[in-house]
Amino acid sequence: MDIFWLEAVVRELDGRVTDTRISKIHQPTADTLIFRLWSGRETLRLLVSLDSRFSRLHLTTRAYPNPFTPPRFCQLLRSRLSALTGIRQRADERIVECAFRGKDDDYLLIAELTGRHSNLILVDEAGRIVDALKRVDGADQARSIQPGAAYRYPPRQQRLALRREVPVVPGSIASAEAFRRWLLAELSPMSKAQAAVLSEAVAHGATPQAVLQAFRDELLAGAYQPRLVEHAGKQRLQLFPAKTHEAALVKTFAGVSEALDAYYYPLQFQSGQIGDGHELESLIRREIKKLRKRREHIAAEEQQKSDYDARRQWGDLLLANLHLIRRGMEEVEVIDYTRTPPAPVSISLDARLSPQENAEACFRRYKKEKRGMGHVSRRLQETDDELAWFEGLALALEDADGPEALQEIRQELLEAGLLRPQRPDPLRRRAPLAAPKLNRALSPSGLTVLWGRNNRSNDEISTRRTANEDLWFHVHNQPGCHLVLKRGERKGELPREDIVFAAALAAGYSRGRHDHKVEVMVAEGKAVHKPKGVRPGLVTVNAYRTLLVAPLRLEENAE
Repeated sequence: MDIFWLEAVVRELDGRVTDTRISKIHQPTADTLIFRLWSGRETLRLLVSLDSRFSRLHLTTRAYPNPFTPPRFCQLLRSRLSALTGIRQRADERIVECAFRGKDDDYLLIAELTGRHSNLILVDEAGRIVDALKRVDGADQARSIQPGAAYRYPPRQQRLALRREVPVVPGSIASAEAFRRWLLAELSPMSKAQAAVLSEAVAHGATPQAVLQAFRDELLAGAYQPRLVEHAGKQRLQLFPAKTHEAALVKTFAGVSEALDAYYYPLQFQSGQIGDGHELESLIRREIKKLRKRREHIAAEEQQKSDYDARRQWGDLLLANLHLIRRGMEEVEVIDYTRTPPAPVSISLDARLSPQENAEACFRRYKKEKRGMGHVSRRLQETDDELAWFEGLALALEDADGPEALQEIRQELLEAGLLRPQRPDPLRRRAPLAAPKLNRALSPSGLTVLWGRNNRSNDEISTRRTANEDLWFHVHNQPGCHLVLKRGERKGELPREDIVFAAALAAGYSRGRHDHKVEVMVAEGKAVHKPKGVRPGLVTVNAYRTLLVAPLRLEENAE
């Protein structure tokens, strides 16, 4: 979170969070605190994160876990603070001061959002440190952050003040890269992200002086246009109006906090800080590895038993050549006249058995291996089904965008007996899960398209939402969503553009979503069946055709 976003969010918060009462403080991660505030009209949740990757401050509407036992610093804040009376930013620095009224004193909670040195420090009226989220020994750092020490701000860097005037860009600055380096070295306020945007405008032909003047006018006016854009395959935040033709616009936001919440929450979630994604991922990966190893063993056993018919043939050859065999022989060579041309065959014998008994032993082995082949085939199918189920869970975990999605995956593992309940309460006491959420879109001609987000919602699609006349889609031989193109009242052949659109979505929400082209199965709803007793999300398809399409993903709209 750079200094411009910080200034924008403080402007947004000033007044909105002023004179609010604290109803709860909790610390979902080691470096993140959330203040639940009551304004008299609404509940606000102010998030402060000191994590070096996600350091930020803004309002949030997202669900964060609340640890049963609050950490030390969280307990201190709960005991001392009762109301938030004001918020301000230290000029041109990534430092925010939140003024609180306490039960016996007034306090400043100072958020230093300075990357890996970020900290949250509680200071009393006398300017003494009460405590800090991260205590710092003054012997190793430029300043001491310990209870009882006087609070001192980090030293300022002496740079040209953009708010005071537009500095003259040196004539030696001729290239966009030189302009970017000069901005970062000489100007305040400035950030790497904003310097890159301004230098890009210079690269497109604008003069450095004109770019700087226009940016200063926007900065002083607070001309914010918070949005997410995609550049080189990655999403990034942009606060000010674009200076050049930007990459694909992902989303615009009405407020700064809303944009920050939308950008940072998925990053923090995907890092494993929020939720139990790492635990689930480890379990699923372990089970997939175990199943793949089991499948290799079964396939090797199948290969070993696959020549069981030769045992019957050896028995027939022994019966036809009993006159050549004597008890005590370990091997006999006979001519196999069923081959073209006839060829000699060597057959191993049990020296303890008679010729007749050796032939009968071949027939017994033939019957045993024939029965075993059916068992092997059944075990192989069961392993493939189990592997497909876990692959579906792994894909759902990759696409999970919040604790709610994780909870559905966790519940599926619980019901399969692969996880223990987090608490000793039996499953029957748990509130029943809500109906699975489905993604929805409209095809080019206006037909409804529904697709699943995990095994449970895939099951909903295939067993309850797909009518006989609808078209059902799934990537071929890869884990992916189940998708249905609803026919509705439409008669006859559906438009090809609708079918291609639905197939592209099925490819986009599959393991092949990053491929250039993906093969997708298209089947009529009446050809899709769920076998009795199989895991959620597993179906059989009696007849289908395939399409080769480019994957497509949309901004999800869950029903």
